[in-house]
Amino acid sequence: MAAFQEVYEEYARPVYRFLLSLTGNEDLAEELLSETFYQAFKHIDRFEGRCNLYTWLCQIAKNAWLKERRRNKRYQEIEFDKLSIQAQGLSVEEQIINRETYSKVLKAVQALEEPYREVFVLHAIGEVKLKEIASVYSKSESWARVTYFRAKQQIVKELMK
Repeated sequence: MAAFQEVYEEYARPVYRFLLSLTGNEDLAEELLSETFYQAFKHIDRFEGRCNLYTWLCQIAKNAWLKERRRNKRYQEIEFDKLSIQAQGLSVEEQIINRETYSKVLKAVQALEEPYREVFVLHAIGEVKLKEIASVYSKSESWARVTYFRAKQQIVKELMK
């Protein structure tokens, strides 16, 4: 049990950030974080070590989020009014521009189809290595790189509209 506590202490924050990037809702991210670690504890015997523990936890978190989305349609869109941006020494105008840009990027990420969204979120926000993402999908690292590149292209294209 002590070992699992150490795992929680090491991975709770990054998994929470990953969930927050998926949901855009702090309360839901907290709930899903609890569900993620509950499922991880319950099924720790299924962890095969083919990827690192963080990647495995993110997969559990993503599945919990998808289950919640199917069960409760209200979370299908990001609640942008609940998102916050660090405003360290910025003028009001700069804060507004940052918030608008941030919202546009999040909308563009949300509009991505799978697997582009997941690969982009795992790599860009979750800081999971492309090699690990490829192993989760049972694909090559080249596939992960191309998928990530195409996701970035789609986001840029959406921002240019």
